[in-house]
Amino acid sequence: MKLLLPAVAVAATAFAHAQTPAAPPATIHKDALAAHVRFLADDLLEGRGPGTRGDQLARLYLATQLQSFGCKPGGENGGWMQKVPILGITSQVTSTLVAKTSSGSATFQAPNDFTAVAGSPDATAAWNDAELVFVGYGIHAPEQQWDDFGNVDLKGKVLLVMNNDPERDPNRFAGKTRLYYGRWSYKYEEAARRGALGAIVIHTSPSAGYPFQVVQANHGRENFWLPFAKGEPTLGIRAWVTEDVARSLCALGGHELDELRENAEKGTQAPVPLGVKLGLAIANTVREIESGNVVGVLPGTDPALAAEHVVVTAHWDHLGIGKPRGDDAIYNGAVDNASGCAGMLELARACAAVPQRRRSMLFVAVTAEESGLLGSQFFAQNPTVPKNKLVANFNVDGLNVWGKARDIEFIGHGKNSLTALAEAVAKDRGRVIVPDSEPDKGLFYRSDHFNFARIGVPAAYFKGGREFLDRPEDRRRMKASYTTTQYHQPNDELAAWWNFDGAVDDLEVLLECMVRTANADARPTWAPGDEFEKAR
Repeated sequence: MKLLLPAVAVAATAFAHAQTPAAPPATIHKDALAAHVRFLADDLLEGRGPGTRGDQLARLYLATQLQSFGCKPGGENGGWMQKVPILGITSQVTSTLVAKTSSGSATFQAPNDFTAVAGSPDATAAWNDAELVFVGYGIHAPEQQWDDFGNVDLKGKVLLVMNNDPERDPNRFAGKTRLYYGRWSYKYEEAARRGALGAIVIHTSPSAGYPFQVVQANHGRENFWLPFAKGEPTLGIRAWVTEDVARSLCALGGHELDELRENAEKGTQAPVPLGVKLGLAIANTVREIESGNVVGVLPGTDPALAAEHVVVTAHWDHLGIGKPRGDDAIYNGAVDNASGCAGMLELARACAAVPQRRRSMLFVAVTAEESGLLGSQFFAQNPTVPKNKLVANFNVDGLNVWGKARDIEFIGHGKNSLTALAEAVAKDRGRVIVPDSEPDKGLFYRSDHFNFARIGVPAAYFKGGREFLDRPEDRRRMKASYTTTQYHQPNDELAAWWNFDGAVDDLEVLLECMVRTANADARPTWAPGDEFEKAR
């Protein structure tokens, strides 16, 4: 990849500077951001769970706001909505996790030790003395000369798999930058392709990027899926275990987890049967629900380019009503992602005031991001405009509510020409674009821009920086504590201490990038050799 950077830089720089004048300065209003968050994160919306009253209220609010800014309906049949069919599946553990060997057994309890949810629409799923097999990272990547499976038949087995992807060799798997191979969703998908009964992902906070309580919050909760395609491989049970439980499972069979993990780093370890048989059963309640994406468009001003669209996305959903924490069971999702929706609305309002937008701008508030990026997946598969007319995607997922910063993190830095564009815009404003500070978390694959990248649309996702201008150490601690104490918890709520000044600065950089992309002669491009280049 390093060998490609000079060519990428030349092409990207050419794109960045071949722009028409940018949007006027100071067009994002922080009071408007706060007002949007105040409504969308209110208890009245009950956490904005898909298929709920809060779903309907959130979508109505977003559509009416877009209309008030001058957007036109961009959904189905001349309306504001794109219907998204969703299956809601609620799983209940009916027989807890039991591990047996010839020398003894152990029993584990959900959700303290493990979580288990359905990976198919079947009414029940069970492991009845199913063999447990350790499969390292659970990756099959011929282009990386990596195969954790070999020719071993894993049909009917349960796979114990490490989170993340290999990161010791900088020449494989992009070193410490996590690829999709490192995502837990890939692990389950690959296990299903192998015919496994189930898969258990080993949780560690460094590999997941969040504590086990975030995983626990999903246990017993309704999970959402797009309808399963006929013949699509499925996985009966998707499970997580704590690292301590994983050690216990391995030790029951006479194995050391750390030794297994160390051997797995070599990329040559065949699957290891652990000598452990598992029992677990779940019952699933399945319902068909209808949610939707909200779609508004600002038509382009250039007849030759107006059919092309710059897409701006933000997910409106959160976790709804769930397990109480203290006396609060409403997961309001103020930062995640009422703030992102507020940012998208302010971008739409500001763009409507820009006199020249050669390309059209499509604003899409998507559903069910928290359940596997389902709304953006559905839109990417069924866009309301021709797929080849989507020229770029700018995604807004969580604003900087901690204060002004010198830097902005660019998730997916260097993957496409939008990087150089953002760097040029930021420099003009006395800001600096920096790569993802936590590349091992795989953030590029964890929000809605990923589904646009998968169909070849160059995508950008800005994340609040770390070089705060005022009380930097205090603000860094406040930002870090969000992940450990508020992320996906009921206390992710609008608070009096929120500081929108940094969000305004970041959004104005994003706004200028959007307008320049809309007005440029050339479309954004992927870096030569990027994993998504061929999808275009």
